[in-house]
Amino acid sequence: MPNLRRSIPSMSALATFEAAARLTSFTAAATELGVTQAAVSRQIKLLEEELNTRLFIRANRRVVLTSAGEALASTVTTAFQSMAQMVETIRQPVTENTVIVGGSIAFCHFWIVPRLSDFRARHPDIKLKLLADDSTPDLRREKLDVAFRYGKSPFPDARSLASMADEAFPVCSPTLLNRHGVTADTANLLKLPLIAADTVNPTWLTWRSWAQGVGRGPEIGQASDRSGLRFNHYIDTIQAAMHGEGVALGWKTLLKGHLDEGRLVRVGTDRVALEERYHLLVPIGRAPSPAAGRFIDWAIEAFGE
Repeated sequence: MPNLRRSIPSMSALATFEAAARLTSFTAAATELGVTQAAVSRQIKLLEEELNTRLFIRANRRVVLTSAGEALASTVTTAFQSMAQMVETIRQPVTENTVIVGGSIAFCHFWIVPRLSDFRARHPDIKLKLLADDSTPDLRREKLDVAFRYGKSPFPDARSLASMADEAFPVCSPTLLNRHGVTADTANLLKLPLIAADTVNPTWLTWRSWAQGVGRGPEIGQASDRSGLRFNHYIDTIQAAMHGEGVALGWKTLLKGHLDEGRLVRVGTDRVALEERYHLLVPIGRAPSPAAGRFIDWAIEAFGE
């Protein structure tokens, strides 16, 4: 396998051979490929020289495959058909009025998806494709029309059209508080189980950095290090908190719906106002399509809410 590129002739030569073998004519192959008949003859000659094997018997106006040529044609045709089928399988259709939107997995889950029904009701003719990814793609190279990103502007690859501030504070389920016989105002974090999370984005707070931000000592960070429950994704962290497994760090923007509906409650009054913000971005150097513009207008309105 390491010598694959050296053992296989050029794809151009194989494509020329496939066409000539299928059409049994260098002239017909040249017409299909958009080249001259001489160019086809030259490619076939080079291929035969590389393989040290005659692939065609030249007749007056047609060519006939040799036994070696028939064997190679069968394999090349099967390989090309397999590649064509796979390309069609993974090819993404290009449709009008489609907006491709990107964001972190947590932001898509907690903020975008719960609001989609509102956008779709207002704009039923626009198709949305939501790409959730915790990496930070370069919007100049990606096929994203709009992206939501947590961080500080300016960004080298995108323009920020709107942004939202956020704050972090402890959250848990009412069930957990009832089980421990405390209220959200009287609960002591050091006497409740803390749910730890591994942060993908280095700008996200940990229990230790949150405690420092509110002027608390190292005890909370030490308690989180001893946590019996740890997740590598924020969605799972919040799901565990809602099921009464412990206290998690909550981002107000992401969890507003859960807090408003009582699935989660804020523990205590300490909070950290975050320096980073959620930004609505468009790629630098590319004007939004009319459909993307309507999504942007909707998102800016939702940011304001």
